[in-house]
Amino acid sequence: LVGFDSDEKLIKFLNDGVISALVVQDPYRMGYDGIKTALAASKGEKVEANVDTGANLVTKANMKDPKIDALLNPKLD
Repeated sequence: LVGFDSDEKLIKFLNDGVISALVVQDPYRMGYDGIKTALAASKGEKVEANVDTGANLVTKANMKDPKIDALLNPKLD
C-alpha cells in the first residue's frame, strides 16, 4: 500500500509499517520552478508547456535522510 503526499497520520502509518511508501511532492521546487517559468514567460522567452517538478518515493528506510525529512517536516518559519 502506497500513499500520496504526507501528513502526520500518513507519516505515522509509514513509520509503523501500515503502508510501504509515500509518494511526496516538493512544494518549494514547485513554487520556485513556477516563478522561474512565469518570469521567463513575462520576458517573452519560450517556456515549456509542462514542467515536471518531480516526486520522491519515501520509505521507512529513507525517511530519516535529510532531503526526505525536509519534505516530510518542512520548516515554515
